[in-house]
Amino acid sequence: MRILVFSDSHRDIESCIRVINNIVGVDMILHAGDHISDAKELCRMFPDIEFEYVPGNCDFSADDQDVVVEAEGKKIFLTHGHGYSVKYDDTYTELLKKAEALGCDCAVFGHTHKSLCDPRKKVLLLNPGSIKNGTYGVIEIENGVLKAAVCSL
Repeated sequence: MRILVFSDSHRDIESCIRVINNIVGVDMILHAGDHISDAKELCRMFPDIEFEYVPGNCDFSADDQDVVVEAEGKKIFLTHGHGYSVKYDDTYTELLKKAEALGCDCAVFGHTHKSLCDPRKKVLLLNPGSIKNGTYGVIEIENGVLKAAVCSL
């Protein structure tokens, strides 16, 4: 299974479209907020791809702030991150505590606009950075193994 991960698109939907059109075998797309309207528009444009998204601190939305996504037997915690102090705590203590409490294998977040892929923790941390700044994430799940990477346009 191949999952694309975007965050902090801030109305740069064209970069998202370019990535989606250039990656083969996309099964799901996660968007970690700022701007949730971009995620909703992409969802309409690509109806054959499963989408999950959460609002960010720049979104005024009643959508759930956190979502647990299940894929191929793995659990992914999806949040924007502003509610977990990700800009101020580079150990991501609150985020990790929440993801672990939910039994998640991976925590996807945004907010900082700085990409991060940290597989050393019990919970793999993935921040795709900002597609507006040219970065996005890819998660692959194969034979029960979850791997992630940050990619550039």
